[in-house]
Amino acid sequence: MSGHAPFFFAEPKELDAAELTIQGEDARHLAVVRRASPGDLVRISDGRGTIVEARLTSVAPGAVGAEIVDRTLTPAPTPRVEIHQGLAKGDKVDGVIRHLVEMGVDRIVVFEAGRSVARWDPVRQGAAARRWATIAREAAKQSHRAWLPELSGPCSVANAAAEGRGLGLVAHPAAGSRLRDVLAEQGAGAESVWVVVGPEGGLSDGEVATFSAAGAVPVSLGPQILRTETASVVAAALVLQHFGRLG
Repeated sequence: MSGHAPFFFAEPKELDAAELTIQGEDARHLAVVRRASPGDLVRISDGRGTIVEARLTSVAPGAVGAEIVDRTLTPAPTPRVEIHQGLAKGDKVDGVIRHLVEMGVDRIVVFEAGRSVARWDPVRQGAAARRWATIAREAAKQSHRAWLPELSGPCSVANAAAEGRGLGLVAHPAAGSRLRDVLAEQGAGAESVWVVVGPEGGLSDGEVATFSAAGAVPVSLGPQILRTETASVVAAALVLQHFGRLG
């Protein structure tokens, strides 16, 4: 196999032993798509900071055997970065989650705002949550993350505000403060930073007030008006870069 060693996730207990078995779609991918052979190396994470390097001992579409040859532990990144994303129409949230996970965002909360174009019943909400979990896991696998991100929602504005921890920021075009300035003034020593991005129509004054009451500071991302799916990525990039987690 050429390029980066294939990367997979496994349950923490599976990485405790010296040998393990890769099954399901991951085994089929190795045997059929990657055409792996005994002796090839793979990397496997428990999603909680541990990554092992394992050498394949047997390869079949139904099961791939491997022996662990190296083990590393990556501390949880700090500060913890969260994006609270307003529910958007179509598959916009799918893309937001994919990009944010690849960038290293630790938690994504999806909330339904008053101006959210999408209106989902509980059945559709449940289906969306499962789809987002799959998208996040695949994005984490593609980007070789040691820590799996957390996902929450769709939930209400009140719940999204209540779940914020640490330094809170609300992306708002009319805000008098810039995100980078607030980070410079208040970000030192922060253990967690959460950024709220509204849906297509933005947040109402009442919703901004709700997030502000939870401790979030309205901030501008710049003079341009950004689409919701762009604003989330820009906000995450600025926060991650400020704390040295990107770039």
